[in-house]
Amino acid sequence: MQDFKESDRDAAPDPEPEPELQAETASAEEKKPPSPTTQGREFNLNQVIQTALKSDPVIQSAFENITQAEADLITAGLLPNPDVSVSGSLIPLDRTFTVNRQGGPPQFDAGISMPIDWFLFGKRAAAIVSGQHGVDVATADFANTIRLRIASAIAAFYSVLEAQAMLELAQENNANLTKLEQIILNRVALGGVGTIEADRIRLSIFSSHRDVHARELELNVAINQLRSLLGIVENVPIKVKGSLEIAAPAEPLPIDTAFKLAEENRPDLLSLQRQLAKANADIALEESKAYPQVVPKIGYTRQFQEQAIGYPDANSWGAGVDIVVPLFDRNQGNIAKAKSVLVQSRANLQAQLTALRSEIDQGVNAFASAHQILVNDDPGQLEAAKNVRDKINQAYELGGKTLIEVLDAQRIYLETYRLHITSRSNYWHSLYQLNAAIGKEVLR
Repeated sequence: MQDFKESDRDAAPDPEPEPELQAETASAEEKKPPSPTTQGREFNLNQVIQTALKSDPVIQSAFENITQAEADLITAGLLPNPDVSVSGSLIPLDRTFTVNRQGGPPQFDAGISMPIDWFLFGKRAAAIVSGQHGVDVATADFANTIRLRIASAIAAFYSVLEAQAMLELAQENNANLTKLEQIILNRVALGGVGTIEADRIRLSIFSSHRDVHARELELNVAINQLRSLLGIVENVPIKVKGSLEIAAPAEPLPIDTAFKLAEENRPDLLSLQRQLAKANADIALEESKAYPQVVPKIGYTRQFQEQAIGYPDANSWGAGVDIVVPLFDRNQGNIAKAKSVLVQSRANLQAQLTALRSEIDQGVNAFASAHQILVNDDPGQLEAAKNVRDKINQAYELGGKTLIEVLDAQRIYLETYRLHITSRSNYWHSLYQLNAAIGKEVLR
């Protein structure tokens, strides 16, 4: 930490530089490369996944659960500390002890004790087993967090690609309408059409401007969602590099096959299964705690007898055992609670299996639907719509078509292109969503 004077010095304003120095500084600033924090960052799909794994604070937080579980395991394996006691007793209070005025004799006691019930009744071993299961559960939960965050990052990546494509299409539509407006204004100036067509195209352009603005907002939302998943706090531009096009569509999976794969690979199911094992271990731990505490002890005593009663000072030792008799408290409540947790864990596992069946069914059907739309989509439909639009535009410029026909062709092209973008985006979303539901990359 800086001292107060240094802070005051740093806070003081710098003297105003000379005009020549200002010009040189400005020139140097212009030549400087932009700061890395102000440069845009571009990510492909693999970079999105890697960055999310390394920088996402949610993943970092989930990893600490493993560290905490490992710390609990260390604690479970520690031996109890011995108890050392030192005391003096029968010390003179209001007069000194002598042979004629005997008292005491004063004595010094030192002892050491250490519980051994952790060894006799397996309490430490049961705690270690429970702690190890806790580490296993935390590890599975962490793997499930990674599964969900990667799935979210991939979905955000393709949402940005879709939003970018929709924005480019809206901008293209706006540019086409603007060109058409110029054609109409030229025809109005020549007397070829009435001003009503100019008004009509202005309304279409106004609607197009609103569509562009809406697509910009959608893209901003998608980018901010991706930024959050990447753990990027700085306000830097983010771009994604990729394509919605599909070279070879993957074949859909049967529901039973997908469900079986999910049972084998889903880390959340593994976590629930490990929670069952931990619940059984916790019951054994709580039952071992019902056994009494056993604390053997050994001690040394020095009696100062010579001055107090006239006998030589004497050394002695003693040993004993302290046992807590479990007459009333036999850990009944914690044992009952542990058994209840076991029942609860079984119910949670069954509920998750039921929900998984529904999730797999929905994921398989969604991918099959997206696959069917993609396969049945006429690859020449988009090109045909574009050709019709361009030919009608040319015909209108020559006076062979009406404005209604031109706008209708433009609308058909716009809707066709939107369906083209949406179908491919839905394919990628449903593919990766099904992979996430299975817990393994099955479809590529």
